[in-house]
Parts: sequence; structure tokens; C-alpha cells
Amino acid sequence: MFTKREVKELAKIAYSEFSKKHKVSCKISMIDLDEFWKLAKKSRLIQDDMRKKIPLKVGALVIHGEKDNICLNEDILNNLTSDSNFVKAIVVHELYHVYLKGKILEDNLEEGIKSENRVDSYISKEFPKYSKYFV
Repeated sequence: MFTKREVKELAKIAYSEFSKKHKVSCKISMIDLDEFWKLAKKSRLIQDDMRKKIPLKVGALVIHGEKDNICLNEDILNNLTSDSNFVKAIVVHELYHVYLKGKILEDNLEEGIKSENRVDSYISKEFPKYSKYFV
């Protein structure tokens, strides 16, 4: 089981690894479970999965703004994995969303899907050790 401190440390490691390839500036926050799900339900992709009754497997969220914010919750992560590399992979995935946010043309489901595909492509090329966590 990961503690908040351990999740923060894993996120710092992932940020450091990512920064060797790409420069991004964002905040990484630990948030409580209720706030996490409140924010998650605003995502077009998550709304679509809920509508289709697809079980949610959300490990982290990016809130885009003047200063982008990657939101994590240790309970969510502990329900998904006990593998520290998976936690780092999730953070790298979200860092790519921050890095590639300029390619998003609109806030709609189609653009959200394109964004996920772009991120998956970058991870598989630049961080193959983490790409195995995303299918």
C-alpha cells in the first residue's frame, strides 16, 4: 500500500525522468477521494465510459489551467496497483497530456480520444518500459 508520501516521491521521480526529454511546468497535487471523483466526472472521456457502463480505471487527472495540475489520490492508486512503476507510468501519462495540450483543438469527446492516442504513441516511443501498463 502506498502512502501519500510514497506517491509524491514516485511522482517526483517520474517528473524527473520526463524532464530529461521534455520541459513542462505543472503542479502535482494529492487530493482527497471525493474531490478526485468530483473532478473526474467532469471529463468527457469519463462521462462517456460511465454512459457506456464501462468500469472506470482512472489513476490520475490533469486539470488544465494557467498552471496545469496533475491530481493524484493514494486510495485510487492503491486500488489499481501495488507496482511503483505503474504509478510512475500514470504520472508520465499525465505529463504528456500537459506537454501536448496545445494539440487539443476543442473540449469534446473526439479530441479527448485523439489526445489519449497521442499520449499512448509518445509513451510507447519514448518510455517503452511504461507503455506496457496502457492497453
